[in-house]
Amino acid sequence: SSFLPPFKAVVSTQSTGVQLQDKISKMNEELEVDSDTNMLMKSLDDKRELLNTEREKILGTRDTSKANLEKLQAEHDLQKAALEENETFVQLTNLERKWQHIEQNNQFMKDFIATKSQESDYVPLRKEVKEKISNINTLLQQALAAAATQ
Repeated sequence: SSFLPPFKAVVSTQSTGVQLQDKISKMNEELEVDSDTNMLMKSLDDKRELLNTEREKILGTRDTSKANLEKLQAEHDLQKAALEENETFVQLTNLERKWQHIEQNNQFMKDFIATKSQESDYVPLRKEVKEKISNINTLLQQALAAAATQ
């Protein structure tokens, strides 16, 4: 168990050395790329040209899409206007409104009927009255039997 800590230290030192070597080689590669300013400038110019080309292409697509949208909007507006002038459409719209009104009235009446049905349900009251009459009859019979024995 006393052997493990120095072994870990050796492994740790070796891995740290490998990491340092990797870091140094990366830094050297970056220095080479950064030191070549002509290459960097050309790379930036190429990137700028590519981005400008892509921008112009996107702007062209945007303009085309805008024109198509305006054309479709105009078509839609014409069809909507023609539809609103159509007598059948106007009648259908009015009938749909009436139908909605009738459906609302139907629902109101269903709710009203359900409420009144619950209010006029006599079965629980009938059961309670029958139980009370039965109890009164039993008490009367007991009172008569007691009076007859006296």
